[in-house]
This record gives sequence, structure tokens and C-alpha cells, in this order.
Amino acid sequence: MKPDRAATGKPSRVFFALWPDARVAKRLDELGAEAHAECAGRRTRCETLHLTLAFIGDVTPQRLADLIAVGNCVEATPFTLRLDLLGSWRHNRIVWASAQSCPAPLAGLVERLNGALEAAGFAVERRPFAPHVTLLRKAHAQVSTRCVEPTDWPVDSFVLVESVQTSAGAHYRALREWRAGEGEGDRCAGKSG
Repeated sequence: MKPDRAATGKPSRVFFALWPDARVAKRLDELGAEAHAECAGRRTRCETLHLTLAFIGDVTPQRLADLIAVGNCVEATPFTLRLDLLGSWRHNRIVWASAQSCPAPLAGLVERLNGALEAAGFAVERRPFAPHVTLLRKAHAQVSTRCVEPTDWPVDSFVLVESVQTSAGAHYRALREWRAGEGEGDRCAGKSG
């Protein structure tokens, strides 16, 4: 068993994400298999399928505490994300599943999360949020963006995840989960990171 990175003082590569339940992960895995049959590439393992809300990158153990404080300040509202699109990006050879429209509670969660991250001194993504679940990397061909049978993903929490690279690929470990209604919201507005 490898020692905890925080105990060794080594940086952790982390991100905030939505994590699907087993039913949604299974459907996304099936969609990934269909896309793989069409354009090959490296499939995302079922247990690692997720939707990134905010990628942080490498942080020291001391900054992990700041990220947990950020999560504590962000209020989440339950919503349903309807995944009904399949598509790809040529520039990074990724095949993804997404939604035709981003639910307002998801957009609000990302906005609040980025605001709290920025207030705590973390860099945030400036491009518009494009909610997606990566199904394939290094795809050999593009897939045409198209509607697929909808999968409704009930969302009632978000997580802070550590990514550990091994010879078998990335392995993810949830560091903390926040359920809807747990955030301190505006009560954190005056806190600094």
C-alpha cells in the first residue's frame, strides 16, 4: 500500500467533479463501448467516469485544506443532468457524452465553485463551461455530434478527487464529498484562503 501523499508532503493532482452512480456509470460505459467500436482509442474505465467541474492541478498538502474549505463554502442544489449527446473534439482527440442544455443548477454550481476558488487564490478556467464526460481519449477518428438515448443523471453531491498516475493509468480517490444543502454559501463570503 502506498503512503498517503499528504503524509509524504508530495503534491496531489486534484479536481472537483460530479461522480455518477452505478446505473449512470454503466450506461456511460456502454456508450463508450459503442464509440470505441466506431473510432477506437483508449476507453475511460467505468470506475473513473466523471464530469469535471473545476480542474485544479497539483497542490501541496497545505493547499488541500484550502480546497476543502472552498467546498465547504459552495452550496449545491439537487438537479437532473440529461446526457443525450455524443460528440468529439478534434484538437485533443476526445470523444465525450454531454447534454443538449446545461441545467441552471449545474451552471450555478460551477460559477459558485469558481468564485470560491478564485477568492482562495486558485486559478480558474476562463473558457465557458462545457459539461462533458470523457468516454475515449486518443480516438483514431471523430464521431459526428449526435443525439443518443437520454440518460438522466440525478445529481445531489459533488466531490474533490485526487488523481494518481500509475502504469495502468489514472486512479481516482475521493478526498471529500459535499451533499446538496451542506454548503455554507454566503456565510463564507468574507472568509479568505
